[in-house]
Order: sequence, then C-alpha cells, then structure tokens
Amino acid sequence: MVKTGKDFRERSVFRLNNKEELADEEAMKRFQDGDAEAFDILLHRHGSGVLRFISRMVKAGNPHAEDLLQDVFMKVIQNRKRYDSKQKFTTWLYSLARNRCIDYLRTETHRSHASLNTSFFSEEQDEGAPMLDVVRTSERNQEEKAIDNEIRTLLSRGIDDLREEFKEVFLLREVEGLSLAEISEITEAPLSTVKSRLRYAYKNLRDIFVKAGYSRYRQRAQEV
Repeated sequence: MVKTGKDFRERSVFRLNNKEELADEEAMKRFQDGDAEAFDILLHRHGSGVLRFISRMVKAGNPHAEDLLQDVFMKVIQNRKRYDSKQKFTTWLYSLARNRCIDYLRTETHRSHASLNTSFFSEEQDEGAPMLDVVRTSERNQEEKAIDNEIRTLLSRGIDDLREEFKEVFLLREVEGLSLAEISEITEAPLSTVKSRLRYAYKNLRDIFVKAGYSRYRQRAQEV
C-alpha cells in the first residue's frame, strides 16, 4: 500500500553521491529497474502537489482526496513499465491524476471546488500568463483582511462554477505551474484549445470580481 499524507512527507529524499538530486525521469528509470528508493524520491517530491491538485478538483476538504492520491501512485507502480523516459515525468503523473479525478467525479457525481489562498487581480491573461499573486503579508489591517477573505470566497465559488474542462486547465496552470504544452499533453487537447479554455476561465473569474466591485483593488493586490 502506498503511504500518503504525513507518511510520505517524512520519507527521506534519496540523493546521488554528489548530493545532486536525480531528475524525475532518471528516478523513474531507476524505479523501472527495481530501485524502490527511486520511487520514494518521486513520492516525496510530488506527493504534496498531486494531493493539492486532487483536492481542488474533487472539492477542498473531500475525505477521499488521500485515497485518490494513493490510487494515482498505485497507477505509477502498476504502469511503471509503460512509462517512456523521453516523456516528462510530471506530464505523465498529472495525466494519471487528472484521469483518476475525472473517474471519481463521474462516478460520485461530485463537482470540483478550489480553496486558494490567493489574490486574483493581475492584469496578465495572454498565453495563459499567471494571474494569481499569493498573499504573503501578515500585517494587514482588519479591513484588508476582510477584503482578502471575501476575495478568496468569490474566487473559490467562481472556480467551483467553472466547467470541468476549464477548471482543470486553470488549476494545472495557476496552481501547479505547468506549461501550456504540458497541459495540452495532459488533457489531450490542442494547444489552441488549452489557450481558449484558459481565456474563458480568466474572463469568467475576472467578471465575478468586476461585478462585485473589486476592480479598483487590482493594483493594490498586485503590490502585496
């Protein structure tokens, strides 16, 4: 059984003799050759990110998120011989995670949800440019904190209302930081389609904030 949560975070990271970490693809190749420690490094390195993606796809706080994470890494084990080291490992991994989430959502008729500790007022939107600026300061006054809480609520609800195909590209881009090419491969959609879906997601979410009267806070949010 694959260990998750606290267990995988406590696993030590396997390193080369020169202390440089193995590339994901090399670690996977070693795992294919029977090196269990190479699997540990992949689980340790990517477990948290995959869990975060799963949690936001199937609804934040979903008690099944850890089970789905375990399913994904069991797929890594079961399909290790099928992995082509010429393919970027994270692309393959998130493809497995995406497919498991889709299966779950269809079976359980759940809708995805996101709970992001972010602000949404970057002007950039072309080519899937990052739009979310993480709120870092802890010294805001009460009014600003109240605004931040409302922003997060609006964003969370907005993402929840996005259709599945728009939501997944948004999360893969903005939360996991994957490239458009990687997202295209993961979702098996043309690059132009990925860009179109991102633009749709950005526009929908931005419209929510404009209607709520938050457009005037855009510059301040960028400076936080």
